[in-house]
Amino acid sequence: MGNVLIPLILEVIRIYIWIVIANVALSWFIGGIRNMTVRRIYWITNALVDPVLAPLRNVLAPMTRNFGIDISPIILIVFLHILQRMLITIW
Repeated sequence: MGNVLIPLILEVIRIYIWIVIANVALSWFIGGIRNMTVRRIYWITNALVDPVLAPLRNVLAPMTRNFGIDISPIILIVFLHILQRMLITIW
């Protein structure tokens, strides 16, 4: 069971990291884009990423309030990479 489950989890994590990256990139440009397809892609990625980032943002808000930049996606990606490494070690 572990031989099938761990590679599947690793692949899901890899895909999720790319979704986070796409969401961050789209968030930079979404204000000036009128293309509804691009906006829908942003809404979908935001729906997948925001529930995970919201608690992280709440924890980081007191520390990063004055920076003017949201570092929660970076921290999430680092955490996901650490989780990948742990799973690879277990596997």
